[in-house]
Amino acid sequence: MSRTKAPFLAEILALALAGCAGPISRPLIDPSAVRFPLVEAGTLEIEGTVVGQPRARDGIVYFATREGFLTAIVVPARQILWRFKADHTISYSPELGGDLILLRDDGNVIYALDFRGSLVLKNQIDEDVTSAVREENGRIYFGTASGTIMALDISANGMQAWEYRAAAAIAAGPVFAADMVIFGAADGKLVALDRSGKPVWEFAAKGAITVEPAAANGRLYFGTEDRHFYCLNASTGKKAWTFRLQGAPLHPPLVLGRRLVVPASNSVIYFISRRGGSILSWEAVPSRIIYEISEAGPLILVSSSAPNLIAYDFATGKRVGEHLAPLHFMPSNHLLDKGFHIQGYVA
Repeated sequence: MSRTKAPFLAEILALALAGCAGPISRPLIDPSAVRFPLVEAGTLEIEGTVVGQPRARDGIVYFATREGFLTAIVVPARQILWRFKADHTISYSPELGGDLILLRDDGNVIYALDFRGSLVLKNQIDEDVTSAVREENGRIYFGTASGTIMALDISANGMQAWEYRAAAAIAAGPVFAADMVIFGAADGKLVALDRSGKPVWEFAAKGAITVEPAAANGRLYFGTEDRHFYCLNASTGKKAWTFRLQGAPLHPPLVLGRRLVVPASNSVIYFISRRGGSILSWEAVPSRIIYEISEAGPLILVSSSAPNLIAYDFATGKRVGEHLAPLHFMPSNHLLDKGFHIQGYVA
């Protein structure tokens, strides 16, 4: 049976340079920022359909394709560094740990690779893995459809270190905060475990937790399917504040300074006060926000099912720039690394 070629174009958008008159004593370009209008620096065609969210580190982008490949691309050179083939198709994003890249395929096989693309360990899980798979301090953490939270020991070739049984399917996490690992469940419970797998606290929210919390400054920020949004003390699980949005959070919020940025299911970006939870401003997006939002210096970058990338000023919440993709492509995902904005399109 022949395989259809579904090209993925990784459009690498360089920073636009503005002309300046007279001498200047500081660098002309901030390497961490993106300035509009964006300028296309090049494309690279990849066979396959990209799934989930690409990840970037040190000028290399790592992404998975439906056909079962994990690929590493050197952004400045626009060249493939390596490719790894999983046993089954893939539907989820890779995750970058401190020393390893974690990947799970549709057959519930978990892979850990080093950053050269060499397989470090491979573990078949006997039930459906329903959370992200992440590494922290030599262990791999994830949750399953039966409500099992597992920790695997990397040094012991993936042997199970411990497991914890929750009452419902694990749908969000793992998130690491205050020396704990935190998961969200379909029954609205947020559970915090210590690194030996013992429960530290549990919080009962209104509605299923399907989007993982953001951890910052000793707090946890997360929303539920019934559109409630919470702030908890990360050490104790005690509620600091809560309010209700007009849409359910779709992705983890960004926490920047005294503000949160929350993408919601009503195609709105909310700018929220971190201290008291009040809505400072909001901006409508042309279509559903399918992919994670990104921070680019003072800007928030948002892509959706519409063929455009929109930049918002974090301080004011106002739209400050837009990049329109070719009409015959739809944006799939984006991220920022080393001064480049990487935008994916699927035909």
